[in-house]
Amino acid sequence: MFRVLALQLLVAVCFVNALFSSACGDERPNFVIFVADDMAWDDCGAYGNPAIRTPNMDRLAAEGMRFDRAYLTCSSCSPSRCSMLTGRYPHVTGAGELHLPLPKEQTMFTKPLMDAGYWTAAVGKWHLGQAVADQVDYRRGSNPAAMGNAWVKALKDRPAGQPFFLWAAHSDPHRGYKPGAVIPPHDPAKVIVPPFFPDASRVREDLALYYDEVSRFDEHIGMVLQELKQQGLEKNTFVLVISDNGRPFPHCKTRVHVPGVRTPFIVRWPQRVQVGQVAKNVVSTVDIAPTILELAGLPPLASFQGESFVRMLSDPNRQTRKYAFAEHNWHDYRAYERAVHSRDFCYVRNWLPGVAGTPPADAVNSPTYKVMLEMHAVGTLTPSQQGCVETPRAEEFLFDVTKDPNCLVNLAMLPDFSDQMQVMRDQLKQWQSETDDQFPGEAGLTPDGFDRNNGKRLIKASHPSFLK
Repeated sequence: MFRVLALQLLVAVCFVNALFSSACGDERPNFVIFVADDMAWDDCGAYGNPAIRTPNMDRLAAEGMRFDRAYLTCSSCSPSRCSMLTGRYPHVTGAGELHLPLPKEQTMFTKPLMDAGYWTAAVGKWHLGQAVADQVDYRRGSNPAAMGNAWVKALKDRPAGQPFFLWAAHSDPHRGYKPGAVIPPHDPAKVIVPPFFPDASRVREDLALYYDEVSRFDEHIGMVLQELKQQGLEKNTFVLVISDNGRPFPHCKTRVHVPGVRTPFIVRWPQRVQVGQVAKNVVSTVDIAPTILELAGLPPLASFQGESFVRMLSDPNRQTRKYAFAEHNWHDYRAYERAVHSRDFCYVRNWLPGVAGTPPADAVNSPTYKVMLEMHAVGTLTPSQQGCVETPRAEEFLFDVTKDPNCLVNLAMLPDFSDQMQVMRDQLKQWQSETDDQFPGEAGLTPDGFDRNNGKRLIKASHPSFLK
């Protein structure tokens, strides 16, 4: 009798598994997320830069939905990536500063995908530490030049009959730059120099090399898109293109205003998203995790702090959140800044007014910053170019991002914006209360790890770090 019951139970389990595989395995969407390493939101053709070659990102935007108010939770590589994959803000992940590993007790959204039968892969830059490495099925690194091949290999080697998730994390366009990333290279004479940089030959040459690596990232995206098409997966694969923080230049990377934390955010999913859509309401990268799980037919984790933007995929005018929040913690230098982003305004609160807004060490060592320091020494920087070197700095900033997306004109002290200032202050206070975020005092911050003038590591500096 026991054997009969056991056999009946085994048959029932096999039947349920077969139904699950039939109902879900073939119909649930696949997911590919392309992550650039230090790419500005507006440095591709889809966002209005005609000087840079990004045909694949441009095509994805034309065939899907471009989000114009997408924000990162941090303009710093590893905290930003940890935040995306956990659906939590950096300061609550246990990895809120650069190079801190994600603790084992944190759950990335890949784990419930694995448990539901998805094959999960992370190919390229990891930068999360080893404690959570078992939360993906397949993990491989690659040098930048071969990244596209590594992504395609993962798709070729994936198990048949399973839906999949691919975290395709490039190391372009991170510094340091070398000629030859793409052929032909970009012409320095044709690059677009943002107003917060001097228009000098060395700056143009620096930007041209950065453009080259953005284009290589784009070329590798194209290789994966071609592979999806060849495998017949194009229609039911949700593709997202994002960056982890702003370009590795002064006034951008590590900052929490628009040049630091607004990100390219392009979705293509032919089965669900209509072509040529533009979403102008706010989304945050902390929203990616709940969105992916909802699309996979799974409930959100209780730990999530983001909001699913699934409804926006069918109606780009839907609003899922009014505000996005960003933070600046230690990234080579001590820091504590917080930002609130609405559709029209950016508010920044700076707890260290006596400290310059020094860019990260790789940008301090860049040709662009060296030119700026030389010009600062002789007094030829414009007011818009002095934010990285001047002290004291303001404690509060307010920018009208519709008129001033480069965040050059601080409106915080103008009487006409006092009501808006109070709204943003209240939003920040509420978010900090809800997420248990408190300034520890200047003495409680991790000290500088590098010299602010030459970018060299300080001998006495110590900071927990990992390399992969």
